[in-house]
Amino acid sequence: MKSASILTIGDEILLGQIQDTNSTWLANALADFGIDVVLKISVGDSRSTILDAFQMCFDRSDVLFISGGLGPTKDDLTKPLLAEWTEDTLQLDELAFTHITELYKKRGREVNPMVQTQAYLPTRALYLHNEHGTAPGMWFSHKDKVVIALPGVPYELKQIVLQEAFPKLKMTFALDYIGHRFLRTVGVPETYLAQKIESIESSIPSHLKIAYLPGGGQVKLRITGRGAEKKQVDDELDTWAWKILNLIEDNVYSTADIELEQVFYQSWLKHQPEIYIEDNITSGRLIGLLLSAGIPIEKFKTHVHTGSNQMSEENGVYFYISKETDSEEVKVEIRYRTTSENFEDMKTIKPFPKLEIFQNMISLWSIEMGRKLLNILNQKKMEG
Repeated sequence: MKSASILTIGDEILLGQIQDTNSTWLANALADFGIDVVLKISVGDSRSTILDAFQMCFDRSDVLFISGGLGPTKDDLTKPLLAEWTEDTLQLDELAFTHITELYKKRGREVNPMVQTQAYLPTRALYLHNEHGTAPGMWFSHKDKVVIALPGVPYELKQIVLQEAFPKLKMTFALDYIGHRFLRTVGVPETYLAQKIESIESSIPSHLKIAYLPGGGQVKLRITGRGAEKKQVDDELDTWAWKILNLIEDNVYSTADIELEQVFYQSWLKHQPEIYIEDNITSGRLIGLLLSAGIPIEKFKTHVHTGSNQMSEENGVYFYISKETDSEEVKVEIRYRTTSENFEDMKTIKPFPKLEIFQNMISLWSIEMGRKLLNILNQKKMEG
């Protein structure tokens, strides 16, 4: 298994002026590609710090990805320091210069001397084409390892990685196939899920890994497998995902890596009922999630709850979210009315100290209850 380090360079990252989305994206992309990320760090625009970081990352991995510091200004130190670190010199690269010239010509501008410096690369670096910008990527084969330098602009970095760097890495290393299976759950903590699957977890082969990824009232179970043979890995993943699903099926809303509101939307699409909402608790979070999933705004109606034994004559999905009298608990009541049948569900949710998290939990519980009722209706229609 090959390993990678990710080094991001720039004072603006350390000062919190921009978010380091590049290393997050790179780590995910590398995991899917079959390379383990063993180190991820950020450093400022300091010559000695950058040189130290080069060596530390290089010593700990087979591939070093560097993001940032490839621009034309004096604070962009990555390229000259890479030349120094590899005991190389900079010279004009014809491919880089031609690309910059053509790019500026399309924009109706002249290439000035400062921009032209971006066409100077270390003599032993291979040019990686940046179709969106003037800073080329660079590939070094150094002491039987690989160093890949990338611009810090996210869409430029992604294009170079996917179209230039990854194909070259495939030809350089024999990489394992990596596959994933997902079980998306809502409303239960990771410790509960771990206890439910404890009886089989010790039997899972060592080359299959389970990750519990909690967040926002949900837990995503990711089962990852790797190996030389794709079919063998996929078959094992399917087998063990099914075994785990059988133990926690009541809590799983999807076996695809998809958000709960999107699953609700797919169920809603089959009949597209009106949605009635009475909600003074979530500050619009519930309706915001449903709108973000794609349900048209005109499908939402306001409704006043007139009591548990009375309801509107209109067909549709009813969400009632209210605070219990003399209690901090919130009652979530979901109903689905058709001309011939009514389905309903109710849950009381205890308060959570942080209001935003509490509102999100209530919204998710409401959507999950609505999804289950929609599935009951859809199933009955199929059977009928």
